[in-house]
Amino acid sequence: MTRPGAPLPNLLRRAAGRAFAGAHSSPDDADAAILDAAVAVLARRGTRAATIAEVAAAAGVGRATVFRRFAGKDELFERALTREITVLLDTLAARLATLDDPAEQVAAGFALCLSLHRHPLLAAGPTPRAELLYALTHGDRAPIIAAHARVRAHIARAQAENRLPPGDPDAQADALIHVTLGYLLAPSLAVDLTDPTAVAHLARVAIAPILTGPAKPPATQR
Repeated sequence: MTRPGAPLPNLLRRAAGRAFAGAHSSPDDADAAILDAAVAVLARRGTRAATIAEVAAAAGVGRATVFRRFAGKDELFERALTREITVLLDTLAARLATLDDPAEQVAAGFALCLSLHRHPLLAAGPTPRAELLYALTHGDRAPIIAAHARVRAHIARAQAENRLPPGDPDAQADALIHVTLGYLLAPSLAVDLTDPTAVAHLARVAIAPILTGPAKPPATQR
């Protein structure tokens, strides 16, 4: 009989805490293959039904190999989620470091987050998406709280340095996060979210203005 694993919200909260604290080391090739398999199995089966045997089979290794490297199912899935969040944070930091304009940074961050719609946990169907939304937004240490703190601090710093107009960093960060989650978890009514050019346009005309004010209309030709 399969032992039920820890609920996804618990695993995701712990994983987010580790990722935001920088408590993640680069896995070797064998661990990376197991972690890749763990994400795929988690997306398909959920924490209750997934087994170490399924992860081992997907990774092309034996169960004993998985148990030598990970103490159990919960640790395996937590480390897999930690790696996924760490990769996202590192990629975002590297992208933002190439941009000076805070509005362009917002647009780039939004576009990167929307690329997650192809992630196995979001692409597996409505039930995993609903579980993921709950995991992100519930609990005293919900990942959305840490994300809001980071985004709010970034906005406040840019406003203090006069790189953004004065505003309400708390409300602006809240709006950015919830708009991004909405696009990630529900179909767009007007934008092809698989088209990077369309996503970049959406970010500039509808997302960045949350910080910069209304976008200027294109100049009319006389």
